[in-house]
Amino acid sequence: MKRTIVVVALVSIVLTGCDISSPKTTNSNSSDHSVTIVSGSVPSEADKAKLLAAKESLFTKLSGRLMNALSQGGPADAISVCQVEAKSIAIEVGKEMGVTIGRTGVRLRNTSNQPPEWAKKLVDEKIESPVFAKLSNERAAALLPIKLQVQCLMCHGPSEQLAPEVKVQLAKLYPQDEATGFSEGELRGWFWVESPALSH
Repeated sequence: MKRTIVVVALVSIVLTGCDISSPKTTNSNSSDHSVTIVSGSVPSEADKAKLLAAKESLFTKLSGRLMNALSQGGPADAISVCQVEAKSIAIEVGKEMGVTIGRTGVRLRNTSNQPPEWAKKLVDEKIESPVFAKLSNERAAALLPIKLQVQCLMCHGPSEQLAPEVKVQLAKLYPQDEATGFSEGELRGWFWVESPALSH
């Protein structure tokens, strides 16, 4: 039981450091720099539910893979799995759920985790509440905050408090890492999700 609790806690730690930004799926144009939020227009409750379900699906699938790695090789192995496999898991979830999904941070661990164009202003403003929006490309979108849990300090806390093996693996896989120095409860980053065009 105690080992299970530790593994679950470590999944949370590693998951927040994963590169799960995803490139375009076949039904996405999230990389279109002209896409903006339509002021005063929000998705339907059904669309909101779909966006949240996609985020939960990604979290569940990635967590399962990480729990495997953690139980077999510990945090360093899990960080490696996360770095190598997380992007393909995000693409898989996107295809299954009919969305494009990724994650960005207040300070980035992986430089490829840039937010989509429509979310940049919200990220710059460090929005701490969930945002649901309709975009100028007729898609529904969500920006969903991630707050740092106490167990995540092992990977995102002050550098001097990180375990040596975590420091070594982060330096190896994320040489430009800026995602340390956080405190418990602090805004760490966001999941972002886009759905296909809304029905009229």
